[in-house]
Amino acid sequence: MSANVQPTRRPGGVSAFIRRLTERSSSNFKFAFLFLGHERAEGLGLVYEFCRVVDDIVDEREPGPEGMDQARRQLAEWTREIARIYRDPYYENDPPHTELGRGLARTHVMFDYPREAFDEIIAGVAMDLTQDRYDDLDELRLYCYRVASCVGFLCIALFGDQSDSSRRYAEHLGLALQYTNILRDVAEDAVRGRIYLPRELLLRHDLSDEDILHQRYDDRFVAMATDFADAAEREYRKAWDALREADARALLPAEIMGRTYHRILGEIRARNFNVFTRRAALRRRDKIKVAALAIARSGLSW
Repeated sequence: MSANVQPTRRPGGVSAFIRRLTERSSSNFKFAFLFLGHERAEGLGLVYEFCRVVDDIVDEREPGPEGMDQARRQLAEWTREIARIYRDPYYENDPPHTELGRGLARTHVMFDYPREAFDEIIAGVAMDLTQDRYDDLDELRLYCYRVASCVGFLCIALFGDQSDSSRRYAEHLGLALQYTNILRDVAEDAVRGRIYLPRELLLRHDLSDEDILHQRYDDRFVAMATDFADAAEREYRKAWDALREADARALLPAEIMGRTYHRILGEIRARNFNVFTRRAALRRRDKIKVAALAIARSGLSW
């Protein structure tokens, strides 16, 4: 825990999570979103823009106490903007002040976004104002729940299935995706002085913060990374268990994301967890194959 965390682009943050799922990815994600239709695609763009805006408030703040205070004020204003979208009693006669807020209010009427997801995303990015280490997996899980699973809750509203099974699917898939991101991006985070891997896990394998920051790849790191990959794998399995009772067709875009990231986790394992020399990625043809298999599993006709 640090009160003087400097503003850096956080590979593990919520906007990075969103950008990786859209801007950096090629055919597989773009292909998946073709199934959404115009109104859902518009809503998804607004949700992603919200995530980017609140994340940038933290990432791009000025250094020092003044930047910290300004970021807190701006996040508080977005909390109020969310209250306006949901017409909280105090804001009932005060409509959203921003174009983005008005867009979210308009699409909320159609898709019924869960209110708590917006508030939790704001709470998640606020964690990065004061925290750059995580003591254990439970503490990290809270962060990942806020910046990934809660994005998933907004997405399933757009996809058209907010059943309990779909929510469980979104929660566990968000954790799985974020854990995969964290493992894949250990080197990038280390360059920025950030460690998302839990301290308890590092200590269990006789690793220190300095070992990660200096990118020491040895048997200790492999054993630690194996344990962390297993934690991600458990989340993928829980997500797929929940999917059996959810609307697989509606959740197809999320499933393409999930299956792609699961394959990336497999690539990391195949390289014996050497995430320091080359970033794990899938070839275009492999991404298309993953998307095709996800479509086949959903029962959707081409």
